[in-house]
Amino acid sequence: MLAEGVQASAWGVGDRGVTPKEVLIAIHDNGGLVLGAFDGKSMVGYSLLMPGYRGGTVYMYSHQTGVTKDYQSKGVGYLLKRKQREVALKRGFKMIAWTFDPLIGRNAHFNVKKLGVIARNYMVDYYGPMDDSINWGLPTDRFLCEWYLDSSTQASIRPYRGGVTNETFRVIQRTGAEPYPRCKDWSIDLSAEKVLVDIPRDIVELKKKSLDEARKWREATRDAFQHYFRAGFAAVALLETGGELRYLLAKPRLPDNVIAH
Repeated sequence: MLAEGVQASAWGVGDRGVTPKEVLIAIHDNGGLVLGAFDGKSMVGYSLLMPGYRGGTVYMYSHQTGVTKDYQSKGVGYLLKRKQREVALKRGFKMIAWTFDPLIGRNAHFNVKKLGVIARNYMVDYYGPMDDSINWGLPTDRFLCEWYLDSSTQASIRPYRGGVTNETFRVIQRTGAEPYPRCKDWSIDLSAEKVLVDIPRDIVELKKKSLDEARKWREATRDAFQHYFRAGFAAVALLETGGELRYLLAKPRLPDNVIAH
């Protein structure tokens, strides 16, 4: 299987939705990075990166990292990310950025909890309508996340593990149990020091049950993230309690050279 096949399996897209090999070759030969993960001679994972620039900051931008369905949840994606970090550091980069849907729980767990990214920028309907097996039915809102590669920098901007108290403000009022929770209402309090923003554990499955309910979750979380990010907050941790997922938002201590809002 080649990179196009990995993409089709990972995201459930047709031929028009894959990045063709000609583009991958051009990016790789002009400062980008194309990585493959193999089981024997079969490619089972793939990632595509290119240099990025925003607000005076130069970084690596990871456009795609995907694993074939048979090899998902087996650590392949993590190995690809560790290789990204290794190569980026050798090239002198201090940070890798990429986008992900903040309502896809498994991606939030992998990016925020396992890798330690933060997110401070929210893109509304970033890619426009998409009809693949993951993105159908909802605007393609995305976090732009930042993965700081130096361990001491990462520790200094994410000192919030377990730092939740009874005074932490809860944004979303939800009812019902996973996997089909309802977003009952939401509220914003910008005076709070830390806030929690709930998300459904699996928005893709929730869409199959009730597209209207999934759209309400998108509306509520979009409103919350936009308000708090504009006020200087960032998504700094992902908490799991009783099967429910929620982001912890706080104002992190950032290094000097960061992606601008």
